Amino acid sequence: MKKILEIKNLQKSYNKKKVLDIDYLEIAQGSIYGLIGKNGAGKSTLMKLILGLVRKDGGEIRVFGQEVGPKNQKDLNKNLGALIENPSFYDHLSGYENLEIICSLKGINKAEISKTLDLVGLYNVGKKKARDYSLGMKQRLGIAIALIGNPKLLILDEPINGLDPQGIEEMRNLFKNIVKNTSTSILISSHILDEIEKISTHIGILKEGKLTYNGSLEEYRRLHPPFISLQTSDNQKALALLDMGQTRIDGKKIILGKVSNKEISEIVNFLHGKVDIYRIEEEKESLEKLFIEESRS
Repeated sequence: MKKILEIKNLQKSYNKKKVLDIDYLEIAQGSIYGLIGKNGAGKSTLMKLILGLVRKDGGEIRVFGQEVGPKNQKDLNKNLGALIENPSFYDHLSGYENLEIICSLKGINKAEISKTLDLVGLYNVGKKKARDYSLGMKQRLGIAIALIGNPKLLILDEPINGLDPQGIEEMRNLFKNIVKNTSTSILISSHILDEIEKISTHIGILKEGKLTYNGSLEEYRRLHPPFISLQTSDNQKALALLDMGQTRIDGKKIILGKVSNKEISEIVNFLHGKVDIYRIEEEKESLEKLFIEESRS
């Protein structure tokens, strides 16, 4: 699959403190790459480096096969769309008028405006003043501004901050729709890891400026297989009877960890007649919980 973004040995420091030290990262065409990390991990800095808003200290950033630098950043940015932090627009103008300004600045055909408004779900309110938009609509307008001209890579820094559950769901569907119906790939960061898990094809986990994982979400799941939970009439008694090192009680369940089908059968037979077994389930840890555990290590 074609590489949209490729990063090698990227380094960036502020006041002699290294904030980014990335060996390798790539984003393929047609993917949604979720960037995960605590505040200060380097997510926003990485996005600004790609956009040429800050200068790197060393390494390579290649966008569409071309190395990012002062000489070609303007040309590269024609195929980059970005929403970093809060959306910026003229609130006394309509959504349509805001996009007209962007088209004039970028030399984009204004016929793209209606198509872009339709794609982000603002077609019916395009003539409405931006100041009268809801928070979710303002976020959509910010994404429309980034998306106008059909960029090959859309960079979104915390685009769902402050949205209510319905707004978050609408954004999730929007991102999937963009990738499905355009040639655009997405690099997105968010503190809402449940949403990153729902929309991303690939993830990168940043810890103190370093990528501790970089790859497909599917492969990350394979590295963290499901576990078995057990609910009984007396979990404390069952736990004492089992006397297994990795077994623990979590709420109303006994967490058995990663056990084979044969071991499950043996556990059920062993507990039969000693406690009533109400439920046996296979569960997977959420991306949020796995991230928290990894952050502590």
